[in-house]
Amino acid sequence: MRGIVGELENAVIDSGRGLKGIYCTIVAQNYLGQALALYSSVREQEPDRDLVILVVDADRGELAHSRSHLRILGLEDLGLDAQEIDRLAMIYDVVELSTAVKPLLLKLLLDTYEQAVYLDPDMFVIGALTELEGAIDEYGVVLTPHFLSPIPAEVTHITEVHSLTVGVHNLGFCAVGRAGIPFLDWWWGHLKRECLIYPLLGLFVDQKWTDVGANLFGAHSLRHHGYNVGPWNLHERLFEMRGSDLVIPASGEPLRLMHFSGFDPRDPGAISERLNMDMRNLALDTPALRDISEIYAQRVLDAEKILGPKPQYGYVKDSSGRVISKRMRRAYRKALIDGDTNLPSPFRAADASEFRSWKLSASKKMIGISAGDSALAFKYALPDEFGRLKSTLPKQFRWLRTRLLSATKVRR
Repeated sequence: MRGIVGELENAVIDSGRGLKGIYCTIVAQNYLGQALALYSSVREQEPDRDLVILVVDADRGELAHSRSHLRILGLEDLGLDAQEIDRLAMIYDVVELSTAVKPLLLKLLLDTYEQAVYLDPDMFVIGALTELEGAIDEYGVVLTPHFLSPIPAEVTHITEVHSLTVGVHNLGFCAVGRAGIPFLDWWWGHLKRECLIYPLLGLFVDQKWTDVGANLFGAHSLRHHGYNVGPWNLHERLFEMRGSDLVIPASGEPLRLMHFSGFDPRDPGAISERLNMDMRNLALDTPALRDISEIYAQRVLDAEKILGPKPQYGYVKDSSGRVISKRMRRAYRKALIDGDTNLPSPFRAADASEFRSWKLSASKKMIGISAGDSALAFKYALPDEFGRLKSTLPKQFRWLRTRLLSATKVRR
């Protein structure tokens, strides 16, 4: 997969098409069924559009052999050396890793294309994304907010706290042009070591960072009801069939892009496991939603049948076959941030003995991280008790405060 930029450039030139825009997504092997369902929808709605799938934990280049306009990349294609790939795969779990490298993929594609659009693998293209080209040209960075209007009081299954928790924009979608490269560089500067699911510190992978970056770099919030329609915003974006088109009556806009986040293709009526929302128990269960959910579910199941049994995530275990815990990942990350540049790789057999020794030596660090998180949780879960501890047990409070300060240092 080396020299992918040249490969992409040749493919586009040979086909006689312009270099304007490309779509991309990122998966681990266990989510390839969703990525191929996305690919099928792109082929239907924009048959001349290229799609790149970055697979973070395996070389799956064979998937592109019989599929036109599809390219498969690996982490090594992003300009990362083997040591940095191992570091990222160690400090992050599968969701964190897949979201951390997003700006690198988009920037790589902008070497060849004028525009690049990231779509989560569980997206489904309902109609051509015709509104994007002009918006990207004008703003450089285009994002989609979770909500476009205040949530009415009668909506009980979700509130605007959702945006405070996971970010204003949903980064299952991100569109950039070359004018957006400074944003991508800034974003990667944080995601390289700070792409964490860490609610105690107000972090949610790549998403919360764009609350800051959208302001710093003038990103455009696309106020189109048909983009990034997911379980969190269905209350404002119910759609219906009008003739041969799916339309959102609230705005009159066509449905362009569905986001099946937390979707179980074996139970399509539930819509989202992740948000604990079952549309069958809400007023959002409409015939049009049921129909499109069943179509999408079948696409995923068909792709999974072709792919065969789902493999385990490639970085869940070290080279000795032992599962890598979240605490261990955090300890390794802290060692990197503290300046230890000679850490053994957990994924290389030649480093197995040295990595076992490091794990033993890191036990205190893991306890310290847990203590810091516990201190932070204690402060907010039991504020009255925290205040009493401060006044009645000053020595113990100073210890707790030290742990608290340590926990809040995301980077140094």
